[in-house]
Amino acid sequence: MTILKSLQHNKILLISVLIITVILIVGQWFQSDLFFNRDDINQGQWWKIFTGNFTHSNIPHLLLNLSGIFILMLLFIDTLTSRTFIFSIVFLACVVGIGLYYFTPELNGYYGFSGVLYGLYFVAAVGAILASDIFTGVAVAILIAGKILWDYFAGGSQASAEMIGIPVANDAHLYGFIGSIFIAVFLISKVYLNSDKRNLPTL
Repeated sequence: MTILKSLQHNKILLISVLIITVILIVGQWFQSDLFFNRDDINQGQWWKIFTGNFTHSNIPHLLLNLSGIFILMLLFIDTLTSRTFIFSIVFLACVVGIGLYYFTPELNGYYGFSGVLYGLYFVAAVGAILASDIFTGVAVAILIAGKILWDYFAGGSQASAEMIGIPVANDAHLYGFIGSIFIAVFLISKVYLNSDKRNLPTL
């Protein structure tokens, strides 16, 4: 199936990606009101734990993550559902924000969608494996897990930090990955539970 035919077949995913794109662009306009600011959160602006994931430090940072979203869509257009895509974004944004707030107390501010994006790639990879696209799924899962662990223990890419104008928050990537594991377990359990039901004898 060609990319064009796949996009026509999975129009809802394309629409979902376009909606997220608009949200990230709008988030840039209201950056100062939405970004993860520990002092503001401590004063009761708790929603910034979540909304910080939808802001970016500058335009190159925004474009980097937008390109990652569209590459994700093209890679997994035949296996990723819009339901999984949207649910994963909401869940992962919560996990990343809560993780940064409670387990990275030295971090006072955070901009970026990359923690959610890394998690999305892992979720999509597991979904591809479950849909029998073994090569793509396994390759992406290994690359994402390896990149996250390498960045976490090696300190991340200096080039990326220079481009986005702030240090790379490797903890956010790790929390996104951890959150994606929970979603992956849910997806795997759902597939096997449905498989068991189909195999039950009928009366």
